[in-house]
Amino acid sequence: MKLEDIISKEAVNKGRQNELDIAKAFLIFSLAVVHTFCECSTPEALWKGMPYFFDSVIGGPWGAPVFMFCMGIGLAYSRHNNPSDLAKRGLKIGLMGIGLNICRYLIPSLVGYLFTGDKEFYIDRLPDRFFGNDILQFACLAMLLMALLTYLHLKPVHIWIVSFVLSIISNFITGRDFGNHVINIIMGHLIGTEDARYTVFSDFPLIIWFFMYTTGYMFALLLKRIKAKKLIYGLIIPILGIPVILIFRYQYYNGIGMMGGPRDNVFYHMRTYEMLLCIMAALVMFAVSYFIGLVLPDKIMQVITNISKNITEVYVVQWTIVWWFANVFLMIIRKSKYMESVPTLIAGIIISIISIIIADLWKKSKAVK
Repeated sequence: MKLEDIISKEAVNKGRQNELDIAKAFLIFSLAVVHTFCECSTPEALWKGMPYFFDSVIGGPWGAPVFMFCMGIGLAYSRHNNPSDLAKRGLKIGLMGIGLNICRYLIPSLVGYLFTGDKEFYIDRLPDRFFGNDILQFACLAMLLMALLTYLHLKPVHIWIVSFVLSIISNFITGRDFGNHVINIIMGHLIGTEDARYTVFSDFPLIIWFFMYTTGYMFALLLKRIKAKKLIYGLIIPILGIPVILIFRYQYYNGIGMMGGPRDNVFYHMRTYEMLLCIMAALVMFAVSYFIGLVLPDKIMQVITNISKNITEVYVVQWTIVWWFANVFLMIIRKSKYMESVPTLIAGIIISIISIIIADLWKKSKAVK
């Protein structure tokens, strides 16, 4: 087989790609379950069993990294990817992040405090939660940075090199404590910051995670030209999947790295080599999804495609419901947000289904306007 039989000079994979829709639909459905386990499991429970699986495995390398990778892919497939469009999209997502924090943190915290009087849990922690750096804040900054770099006429490969260099630099400066909580929160949007108690909400610093976004962008530029997708994906599963699984197992059993347990900053402030592992894991997920897509009926694929289109809306809805459920409803009714694994799983699945339905109605209402 010749190289031209594998990779075309022109784009051959235009429009939506089934493997990406399947991967995103899985991610969307699992988000609520992951976040319900995060909120409703004790810190000790997150170290093993079902809570660990959803928090550190599905919510780890096959969670946020795939979300960001797909965000980069979407950029390559979008017709609105000039600097102006990117800046507008970034600001729109930033405003959505503020709206989410109002619905997810501000309002329920005030309601929870009103009913329970627990100032420490609801009010004292509110500033950290509200101004912390979550994935929508990262998406905003990533798109603004991408807008700047494209405005400077940098080629995609040069942008990728910039992101890689930033990731390398982050290895030496992450985990900084500026000695001031407000400065830690502000700088946490750019670099990984944390205080002595590891309480700073610096979840997705730009300097660390921009590399995932640009790699998704570069992968999509290549994906457009791949003619032999079955061959490429068939090679990805063993070549990348086996070492990824072995390394993750090694980290788990030795209690090191991002798979060594629910130590949030280890994952959010990961090193470059672990970011590369997450990229490999994302590619394996796409490869498996590709072969699943070959046997799925068209009607099921249509449902999956429709779900994958609403990924941002589902994220906003499910996080809002999860936080109200765990930190307001359960706290008021039961005086505790913690539950056993099976009830947590059931609650997560129900919230996921409700979120997908609400997000679809939300998207359709915006389309009507």
